[in-house]
Amino acid sequence: MNSQLYPWIVAALAALVAVGAGFAALNQPAPTAASAADEDAATLLIHLQSDITAALEALDTRMSHAAFELGKTDLSDARARGILANLSIADPSIVDYSVSGANGTILAVEPAAYRDIEGAEISGQAHVRHILATKRPIMSEVITVAEEIPAAVITAPVFTNEGLFVGFASAVFRPEALIAGIAGPAANGTPYQVMVVQTDGRVIYDTDPAQIGKMTFEDPLYADYPDLLDVARRVAGERYGTAEYGFAADDGEAVQKEITWTTAGLHGVEWRVAVIRAVE
Repeated sequence: MNSQLYPWIVAALAALVAVGAGFAALNQPAPTAASAADEDAATLLIHLQSDITAALEALDTRMSHAAFELGKTDLSDARARGILANLSIADPSIVDYSVSGANGTILAVEPAAYRDIEGAEISGQAHVRHILATKRPIMSEVITVAEEIPAAVITAPVFTNEGLFVGFASAVFRPEALIAGIAGPAANGTPYQVMVVQTDGRVIYDTDPAQIGKMTFEDPLYADYPDLLDVARRVAGERYGTAEYGFAADDGEAVQKEITWTTAGLHGVEWRVAVIRAVE
């Protein structure tokens, strides 16, 4: 074969292969609506998980720094109150900051509106028992705190410069307020409802504020929906997943919904972060 013709033949064959590949690609089925929805749900969940975790870690870091500074005070002097007061303006989800002694008694609280709980003995609370026993930071689940409201608490141990454990600093915060600032903008303009639940089934955030605080496994609203309760048990027990269930819409008409969830949290306490959409 003429050596000058060979490169032209190779080029022609390559062009034919490329055209054939192009036609093959055109004949491939387009992504289905379901797969597109799955991808959208996954993208939204990654965003929510990352930002909620970052918000909790930022609060935890703030508490750690405050505990270090509180270790240089007597826990109830003007310097201690100043540290707590400076913290109390940092985050709209915060109820208050406090410091407690090694016996579990609240010594100082800021802002001043909550100083009436100073002197309260809180050693019976599970997260307080944990930090007194282990001297390690912890986040509680949503509980009824000394302020007599439902809230979560992040605590950090306080040590003196000599390494002596003398108490702990606490941030009492409303998870629904912390999550709303993240979930609201993230889900805006999407077909998804956002819900965050504890592993005991307590709803700590929902796009529908009326759902916040409901106990999924106990509330009569859900009693007539066994498939919903089955899915709720899966969400509580599994760190991530996807499932479908039926539920009544606002007008009473039953609709099928799809829920996709993952996990965020801090210090071993897990929140299930879920996105929900109606299935066409």
